[in-house]
Amino acid sequence: MAAPKALTAWARKTDEAREEWARQAVDGWARTARFSQPFSWAEAEAAVLARSYPPLPGRFLLNAVGAMAMGLLALAALPLLGASVLGLVLVALASRQETGAEGLLWLARIAFAAAILVVGTALSVWWQTRRRSVGGVALAAATAVASLATYVLLLVLDLPVMPWLSVLVLGAAILGLANLVLELTSRPEGRAKSRKPPRRGPRSSDKRHRASVARDRLLDVLIHRRLVDVDEGDRIRLREMPLGYWSELDGLDQREWRRVLEYRHVGWREFDENDNQVR
Repeated sequence: MAAPKALTAWARKTDEAREEWARQAVDGWARTARFSQPFSWAEAEAAVLARSYPPLPGRFLLNAVGAMAMGLLALAALPLLGASVLGLVLVALASRQETGAEGLLWLARIAFAAAILVVGTALSVWWQTRRRSVGGVALAAATAVASLATYVLLLVLDLPVMPWLSVLVLGAAILGLANLVLELTSRPEGRAKSRKPPRRGPRSSDKRHRASVARDRLLDVLIHRRLVDVDEGDRIRLREMPLGYWSELDGLDQREWRRVLEYRHVGWREFDENDNQVR
């Protein structure tokens, strides 16, 4: 229990330090800066992007912790993504064992239960997107082929009876084949990706993060100065707008303003290379 508490305390201190950094980096000019009337979102964001900011406190440690977490997550995900292949290997090894085959088959049963969970999750993702992805095709193909091969081994080899193993293997094979057919008959996901707003602002991820934190603080100051009138929901949406795209909000009526904010993650119009303004 001590480790989670220490991690929570460290995260809280990091957030507090970041808020203090934002106040010191932004408040000095944002509280007195003159903004044109009617208010221009493009002008306000351009002022943020034009400034230079000191490094965020704890940024290096935060990056290191994030990289370690991603690495551990990837290591934990590998057995799940290759569960059906692992199950096939376990069944093949069991066929060569004179003793201990039951233990390997018991592990294979767990592996194929995990394979069903993984491919079922992939099916739910496809149901939401209805798009073909390379990862989805690879996962479905691996699950289907490995499960079918395992089912054949169970039929032709003289292996100890393991309750539910054949059912789990056959279930994984059916779900894998269904997922593979749906993936291959769907449109590729590239079309959906092209609707995402191209990157704008600084090229460096660290500079982008600093600019994003500074923009969040500027929004708080603008609301405090009553230069903009937005509710809490729109404040969150404005924070989530892609960096460099506040300009899209200028000159819109209420209906179009709402549409842009609602579709801020997936694109509210067709974008092309001319929208890419990475510096």
